[in-house]
Amino acid sequence: MDLAPVGHFILGRDGQFRFSNAEGARLLGEEPVALIGTDFAGFLKATDAARFETFLCDVFAGAAATRHELELSLNGQAARILWICATGDPGRQECSVVALEITGQKQVERALRDSERRFRDIAAISADWIWEVDSSGRYTFVSDSVQTLLGYVPEDIIGKTAFDLMPPDEAGRVGALFDTIAIRGEAFRDLQNIVLDARGGRHDTLTNGTPIRDPDGTVIGYRGVDRDVTQQRRAEAALAASRQRFQDIVDTTDGIVWEADARSFDFTFVSKQAERLVGYPIEDWLRPGFWLEHLHPDDRNWAPEYCRSCTERLERHEFEYRLLSRDGRVVWLHDLVTVVAEHGAPRWLRGIMVDISRRRNAEERLRGLADELETKVQERTAQLRRISAQLTMTEERERRMLAESLHDNLCQMLAVIKIKLTSLPEQSQGAVIGEIVALVEQADQEARHITLQLSPPVLRTLGLLPALEWLAEEMKRVHGLTVHVEIDSCDKRLVDEVQAVLYRAARELLINVTKHAGVADASLACLCDRNRLVLMVSDAGRGFDPAEHFGDWPGHNSFGLRSIYERIANLGGEVDIDSSPGNGTTVTLSVPRCIGEMEICDDPNNACR
Repeated sequence: MDLAPVGHFILGRDGQFRFSNAEGARLLGEEPVALIGTDFAGFLKATDAARFETFLCDVFAGAAATRHELELSLNGQAARILWICATGDPGRQECSVVALEITGQKQVERALRDSERRFRDIAAISADWIWEVDSSGRYTFVSDSVQTLLGYVPEDIIGKTAFDLMPPDEAGRVGALFDTIAIRGEAFRDLQNIVLDARGGRHDTLTNGTPIRDPDGTVIGYRGVDRDVTQQRRAEAALAASRQRFQDIVDTTDGIVWEADARSFDFTFVSKQAERLVGYPIEDWLRPGFWLEHLHPDDRNWAPEYCRSCTERLERHEFEYRLLSRDGRVVWLHDLVTVVAEHGAPRWLRGIMVDISRRRNAEERLRGLADELETKVQERTAQLRRISAQLTMTEERERRMLAESLHDNLCQMLAVIKIKLTSLPEQSQGAVIGEIVALVEQADQEARHITLQLSPPVLRTLGLLPALEWLAEEMKRVHGLTVHVEIDSCDKRLVDEVQAVLYRAARELLINVTKHAGVADASLACLCDRNRLVLMVSDAGRGFDPAEHFGDWPGHNSFGLRSIYERIANLGGEVDIDSSPGNGTTVTLSVPRCIGEMEICDDPNNACR
């Protein structure tokens, strides 16, 4: 008995050892002799000690061969499980017990149960459906998730093959492929197939499987997972269609759609139009530094800096610059740029470059034509000003000639008539003669007044500046207007006709002061420099709104100011009116010292008198 491979004990009714062989003592971690008289229950877990008492009672009650599994509790040792079997006799005081350690077997069984439980738990919560098939391909297990995915309860599928769930053409294709795999006993991944749900709907699935082998290595079935990728396939198809639409739009857009690194400005994508518009193949565009290298030299300094500045501020921007094409052409581009940020910093630039070379070239031609037209307009304007000035000066000459004619002829004739009438004997001078003499004297005064207005003698004899001083005295005498005169010296005397225009303008402006300003004082200033002569009349009177009173150009509704404006403009001069209600009025007349090639100063001594 000591050599037996199993433990053998003899126990009394009290559960104490009467005998133990060597294997039995080894199982309990003691020597056989040391066990004699000790309680078997003392070697068991507390929960199993009560079960042992029941076991022992059954044995001595004469029950048939009784078997039980008990867990030992030995100090400092891992738990161990014994399988015991005993036969007893109601009339005897002892029973024979056989003990066998089954700890390893129980651990394997427990691991198998745990593995099975985990497998069932995973199968229950998996979004995919898990299956097992036997060697004939018929389902022996299907997870409950198949009901959610396909509408079948597992019992509907058990005993069927996967091909029973497929359309006929798909079953033939996948069946032939699976036969090849099964013959070689291989695992397979992502096998694409189509299955029908309980309502006949089609589902795209990916199947992964691995062979199940017996201890000899023979394949006895397959275990695997089916994943429904219908929605994924639809999304992929929609994405592919969207990408194709985007590509079609990009390829047909009359511009270069692009993406670049926001830090280096290196392109990561450009559309096909890039090659057509600039001539370089796409591969060259994607080479580092392409954009910077092919910028026009005049744009290399400002364009990258402008783009970098906007990019750092994450600002959408657009600008126009030039690229040098492969064949040497200058291509003008209008670039619309969007900045894409990652973690608050610029990461990508995306945009579209539109070829605006035609527009730019047209603008250049238009500017050339505009410059040419402007030159011609300026030439014509200068020519018209010379003609207008000549007409104005001719008019002034005619005025002077008329004044001289009145003075030398009519006034002289009137003087002679007056002399002859007054030289008649007193007795022959009746009342009628006296009336005639009065009329002749009145006519003579009027003729002298007209002569004075047409061409004041002081203007002809002394020049503009003394004439302006005389005009100030006349305004005081005739109109009671005190005129404060400020006159600058000139190094040249103006021709008589120009002097007459300025004199008459000053007179008209001073008369306007007496009529409209409501003041008794005015200022008259005449300033000269090398290029222009400036005449300024100002007062501190009522003032007015020039825009409201005169419209688009000064004096267009005022005969006096209009006449002044036209005459000064004919001389190439300018008229400026500074006035507002309650703040007085200042009218400034400015004429050039020469008009085109025509000097308007004629003093041979180059000095004003």
